[in-house]
Amino acid sequence: MKINFMRAIALSLGVMGFGGVAVADELISTPVETASFTLSDLVQKSAAQKSKGKKAKSAESCDTKGPGKVKFDWGANTSLSIGAGLRTSYNAIEGGNSANGGTAQDFSLNNARIYLNGQGHERIGFEFNTDIDNAQGFNLDGTDEGASVRILDLIAKFQLTDHISLWTGRFLPPSDRSNLDGPFYLNAWNFPWVQFGHPNIFQGRDDGAALFGQYGDGAFKWQIGAFEGDHDGSAVRVGNADTDNLMITGRLTLNLLDPEPGYYNASTYYGEKEILAVGVAFMHRHNALADAAAAGVFQDQTSWSIDALFERPLNNGGVMTVEGAYYNNDDHNGVDGDGNEVLIGTNRPRTGDGYFILGSYLFPNAMNIMSLEGKLQFMTRYMEYTSASWTSGQDNQTDFQLNYIMNGHNARISAVWSVYDDHSGAENTDTFTLGTQLQF
Repeated sequence: MKINFMRAIALSLGVMGFGGVAVADELISTPVETASFTLSDLVQKSAAQKSKGKKAKSAESCDTKGPGKVKFDWGANTSLSIGAGLRTSYNAIEGGNSANGGTAQDFSLNNARIYLNGQGHERIGFEFNTDIDNAQGFNLDGTDEGASVRILDLIAKFQLTDHISLWTGRFLPPSDRSNLDGPFYLNAWNFPWVQFGHPNIFQGRDDGAALFGQYGDGAFKWQIGAFEGDHDGSAVRVGNADTDNLMITGRLTLNLLDPEPGYYNASTYYGEKEILAVGVAFMHRHNALADAAAAGVFQDQTSWSIDALFERPLNNGGVMTVEGAYYNNDDHNGVDGDGNEVLIGTNRPRTGDGYFILGSYLFPNAMNIMSLEGKLQFMTRYMEYTSASWTSGQDNQTDFQLNYIMNGHNARISAVWSVYDDHSGAENTDTFTLGTQLQF
């Protein structure tokens, strides 16, 4: 295949609107650092031939942006970057629903992602990410042990002005910080289950469109969108056949110290930023559910949350982080298509409220473990959830976590001890997790 033909394909995709790496103010953004190989020599040779003696702009059209990040590039505004992320873990579970009342032991493939980001025009881009179908425990058929790959994100990105972008496709709706972190950019290894509740197709994603704006390089950000809102993270549709209203979502974020540019965020920057951020989010779908008691009457589904993050590098080189969030979900006495109370991914009733509080400390001194240099980080988190339909009690969990941070979110090892207490008074569930996370 000649390079001119490859270049033509790339440019054709750009005209169709497929492309999207970060521009100056990062409105077209991705939360992952990508790594690939380069065709710069071929591109430069092809460009020189194409110019028929004119000076090729190889330095502008094919560049390397930072360590470990290389792009295919066929022109100043046409490029494709490739990356990958994986999370694997060993889990030992004792008590609760453990097999035979003993200890259940399993190795898990938590995530296996491929990241593709491209740009076909200065203001038009795309993002296409995949993951295994049982990521975070969600498996549609329960038979393939996560062997199937499915679409995670598929986004067409348009930068309308210097401060406003439009995204369409499948992606994370405007929502809370944890959801916009995703599993790779949390401070904790395990996703906070008190966050579960808003409609999503897979791992928090939904089909729709959103407008996104930022000012002061991310000191103030706003996001608003319209999405399907039909699913709860499984193959089951939640709603009724008589109405098909869209779910409206929104988020406001205020950073009082260092800004956080881009659509996504993280729950720790390992000392690279000093953060004091507050965010509020809401989701609302009109007439989403049938009324539990009255035929022909419909009820709304409403969720809102508030979250805060404080992170400060200390004089001794350590990093202190405190994070918290509160969630409230209300189905207003509505039921799903089968006449049942809507349940979320953890089999809890969706109507209820919950919160978590987290604190961590990154030790200042680097160390070497088997020639791998890194820093230790200790983290603890408490989560609690109460359902409106429970007569008493609440579900709660306490986590104690020790991380070995080798390259921020791109290379870390986590050891987690979790104690879960069910509202029913059943025996506590103790879980030990040893997890590995890598991104390239």
